[in-house]
Amino acid sequence: MTLDTNITIPDTLFLQKVDEETILLDTNTQEYFTLNEVGSITWEIIEEKKDLNKVCEEIVKIFEVDFEIAKNDILNFVEALSEKELIIIN
Repeated sequence: MTLDTNITIPDTLFLQKVDEETILLDTNTQEYFTLNEVGSITWEIIEEKKDLNKVCEEIVKIFEVDFEIAKNDILNFVEALSEKELIIIN
């Protein structure tokens, strides 16, 4: 997987923002997942941009981190979401 990987958020995913966390419900499995503040911000950017290069650029600006660190963190985050089938990698 690279920053050029295309992702899709399934229609079966429901989310609710609670304070600084985001609760995700997979309506297929009825499983809940909680994202912390950083995960919530990253998720919002993914929803808006759907382009991991742009997501990475935005994370670098927001958190003032090195591009390579942001890249590795985003790819790990996306991989974890994919394993739980919360996103679809195209």
